[in-house]
Amino acid sequence: MEMKLRDEENISQGEITPVSPAPVIVQKISLDLLVPSPYNSRRFRPEQSVQDMAQSLRENGQREALRVYPGEGEYQGKFMIVSGVTRFLAAKSLNALEVSDWQTLDAIVDPNLNPNNPLALVIASRIHNSMSKETDMDHAATVADLEEQGYSHEEIMLAMGINASSRLYKLKLFKELPLAIFNIAALRPDKVTAEFAYILRDAVSSLGEEKATLLAEELIAKNLSKRKLIGRIKTERRKIENKPTRSTRERTALFYLGGTKIGNMRLMRLPNSTMRNIKLDVDIPDDDAQDLAIEIENLIQRVMGKC
Repeated sequence: MEMKLRDEENISQGEITPVSPAPVIVQKISLDLLVPSPYNSRRFRPEQSVQDMAQSLRENGQREALRVYPGEGEYQGKFMIVSGVTRFLAAKSLNALEVSDWQTLDAIVDPNLNPNNPLALVIASRIHNSMSKETDMDHAATVADLEEQGYSHEEIMLAMGINASSRLYKLKLFKELPLAIFNIAALRPDKVTAEFAYILRDAVSSLGEEKATLLAEELIAKNLSKRKLIGRIKTERRKIENKPTRSTRERTALFYLGGTKIGNMRLMRLPNSTMRNIKLDVDIPDDDAQDLAIEIENLIQRVMGKC
């Protein structure tokens, strides 16, 4: 079945073509007139990446122009950034520190981008940001915004390059996380994948938001793997359920015949239970084994009859 995007005719006419057919002109645009596009495909940037870019700007200057389009409505007179937001934030940080004078940035105003076509803007941003790794949190935020604009799952999947509906489902789990946990995840968007979002949402359900938030902090602070995070959740669940982690041995008897060990008996306390478990492992001569088995059976029946 062929799947088509809304506004496909406009897209085919060049709205998302990364290189404008018109001559490319680099302009200097004031930082005050630049605004990150709400449909920029990269939403979350670790502070360290902004600091690294600021260092690069300070030492090497701007090496690559931003890609922007004219804003409309409340953004009339502004230029919306589809590629280069990290450079924009880095320049602003340098100005805030008063260590340099970054009042403008070089930018290419792309006349082929339609500000009223969110789907095309997302595709264009993904093209222009292809050298930068997008995270699952980036994808999740973009999916949420496109859903709010009324695009179907099929259209969103095609625009985002998502091949399986299960992948889309997991990305949407970020929306189900409590705000405190989401904000913690945003500190390390490169770390917290959709799989982690699934695990953390499960933790909220089983442990409550407060405990799950502490585990999210531990995930970031200790750089936990998925396996270790699941292990920590299981440990916390056992604490809540007041279950020991394993059976505990209360008594052990060893049996010998002529100085040779022939077996043992262990009395075990079961987790979260008032019952005990007796494990008997002993080698008995054929002539005596049947009689002993009958005696043990009768003894158990007598003991249980007293309960």
